[in-house]
Amino acid sequence: MRTRIFDMVYKAAEHYQRTGNHKQVSFRYNPENRTAFDFTTWKHDSDSKSVRNILVEDVRVSSEGMVYALGVDNRYNLKQYANQYPQHVRAYRIDRMVI
Repeated sequence: MRTRIFDMVYKAAEHYQRTGNHKQVSFRYNPENRTAFDFTTWKHDSDSKSVRNILVEDVRVSSEGMVYALGVDNRYNLKQYANQYPQHVRAYRIDRMVI
């Protein structure tokens, strides 16, 4: 079943493949596995409420059949870091992405 978030991600990836220019997709995400860092409970409790932005470059399917949006994060607080270091590719499972 296609969802609205899938359509947004797919159109952004299609645009990037065709033009080389990114389109941003904004969403909320509740990860199944949390980072091993010892963050306070506030960080984990509010993580799924914060809006994330990704500059989508591709849509891929894993060997387990999970569909992922691939691209680079476009968070305001990462801009200074991104200017100093190259961005690494991020992947988000589309079935966990919520508008």
